[in-house]
Amino acid sequence: MTTILNDFSIPALIGAIEENAIESCKAWSRWPGIELYEDADMIWTRTDIPFAVFNNVFRARLSPNGIEAAIDTAVARFAERNVPMLWWIGPSPGPENLATHLEARGLVHGFEATGMAVDLSRLADGPPAPRHLEIEEVRDFETLGTWCAVMAPVYDFPGFALEPWLDMHAAVGLGADRPYRHYIARLKGTPVATASMFLGAGVAGISNVATLGEFRGQGIATAVTLAPLLEARREGYRVGVLFASAAAIGLYRRLGFREYCKGNCYAWTHE
Repeated sequence: MTTILNDFSIPALIGAIEENAIESCKAWSRWPGIELYEDADMIWTRTDIPFAVFNNVFRARLSPNGIEAAIDTAVARFAERNVPMLWWIGPSPGPENLATHLEARGLVHGFEATGMAVDLSRLADGPPAPRHLEIEEVRDFETLGTWCAVMAPVYDFPGFALEPWLDMHAAVGLGADRPYRHYIARLKGTPVATASMFLGAGVAGISNVATLGEFRGQGIATAVTLAPLLEARREGYRVGVLFASAAAIGLYRRLGFREYCKGNCYAWTHE
């Protein structure tokens, strides 16, 4: 059981925002299809799947004199499998010019995400949820398949990535005794939205918030985000965290989240 974070200082919140995201990806290593490597310099995950979400580099703490060699070595790992990868630069200390070196090696800046946190005792209610909206935690493989079918197209997953994404989360495990929990929202019985919560680094991390296009603008995304946060609060957690896209910052602000840091993603594709 993780020690619940009670420190609301800015450095503590920034550290928890980043560490929760990293720990959630490290949890994927329960699935036999993924490799996890971690040392003092960096963390990476690697698969045989040619979709970058499965292949990542995190928390690179490289010496100034060894940046280029470390990048070459990391890229070679993924080139060996002929798979693309994502290199995440978070707020933790690292080489100030790492982004410049990544771009020189051919990596392309994909997007910037905003690290946010909320005091769970001060969660806002948000707008009223639509009538006939029901939100449930995913407890079985069949429902996990439905969750995947709703989330994946919103995040532009290619068809070949759906089965491994499903298998990976099934291997991590379902249920209230697991740190990873998934939620699905149904409107009049139709699956329309998803969210996930990862309990790690002492906080509740929200991810995989997705609403099918034709059902947006009704407060569904707010409701499916709020449900796991309220559950975490009932279990004694004090802080909720996430990385938000530019389009979603407003939604999270209305729930009480505040911005604390930035994360940047660089993408590499095998030549």
